[in-house]
This record gives sequence, C-alpha cells and structure tokens, in this order.
Amino acid sequence: MIDLDMKEIKDKFEESVINNIDKQNAHKILSFLVNEKCDFIEDIISDYLDLFTFDYEEFVNKYTKLNEKYNGEFLKEARANMDLLEEFYY
Repeated sequence: MIDLDMKEIKDKFEESVINNIDKQNAHKILSFLVNEKCDFIEDIISDYLDLFTFDYEEFVNKYTKLNEKYNGEFLKEARANMDLLEEFYY
C-alpha cells in the first residue's frame, strides 16, 4: 500500500501539476511500474509527481528507451540515483 503525505505533495508541487493528472492515466502508469517491479513508487510520486502528467503511451515509450539505454537496469539505476528520472523530460 502506498503511504503518502498529501500535504507534503501539495507543498512541493504547483497546483497545476496536481490538477493536470488524469486519474485513469496515472493508474495505468502506476500499474506499469508495479508490473516492472518498481519498489520505490512512493519516492517517485513524492519527488517526480509530474511524471504522471505524461500520457501513458508516451511514458511507456520513454521508459522503454531509458531501459534500453541502461541495459535493462533503468529502475535499478534510478533507485540508486533518482536524478536519472530527469531523463524522462528530454
């Protein structure tokens, strides 16, 4: 179960980011991350909530390219250095 501090998230992110998250799309992205065995989803939400504003297909395409770049170890590398998630924006 994901345990998030919503006040912290609201303080950290612009209201526009929060308002631009489509719940169904975010659910698809979360399901994708769970299927990929991502074990730091809470950290992603807390620090990179705006990733959930990406369209699901775009998110998956970017993830796939990054995973190829990191030889199938993107999540492992990103867990160690979450700054790698910035590459989604390029």
